[in-house]
Amino acid sequence: MTFIARYLFILFLPTLITVSGIAKSSTHEAHRHGQAELTLVLENGVLEIQFESPAANILGFEHIAKSLEQRKAVRQAEMILKQPDVLFSFDGTRCQAKTTGVNMSGVIAEEQDKHEHHNHSAKHDDGHSEISARYHFSCDNPEKLDSVEVLFFKRFPGIEQINAMWVTETKQGAVSLIYTSSAIFLR
Repeated sequence: MTFIARYLFILFLPTLITVSGIAKSSTHEAHRHGQAELTLVLENGVLEIQFESPAANILGFEHIAKSLEQRKAVRQAEMILKQPDVLFSFDGTRCQAKTTGVNMSGVIAEEQDKHEHHNHSAKHDDGHSEISARYHFSCDNPEKLDSVEVLFFKRFPGIEQINAMWVTETKQGAVSLIYTSSAIFLR
């Protein structure tokens, strides 16, 4: 973990606890439909973005995909989530995607799980599945990156709000994004 990532974790731990609902007594309150979380860290020209959302926001359901229609929805969502160029827009400098990782294990059954033994690694204890994605970008002139437009709302209408936290080498902040106000301003 880099210095900035550790700093972000320590700095935003109280906010993370409040926003994620860990401080609440019920795990049902921690999983809020319509809301997603995004963390952005910019350090030494490397931009890391982590996105997490209840599966219902992305797919309209939260269980293992059963029907052909549901499996198709999972494949389409995964395909979109693996295309950072359609999910983020950068102002001030060019940032190029280097690696992308998507975890949809809470809604897809693995091949060896055909006998009703499903992977629950992306589920809360109450059965609510999460989808997460991680994006790694390389930015040409990171000091010139003014803002990051988050375009998930256009692709996934089930997302109503994204709670975003960010840190650069000189600033940090938190913002709630909505469809009509979806930019994270870093300067």
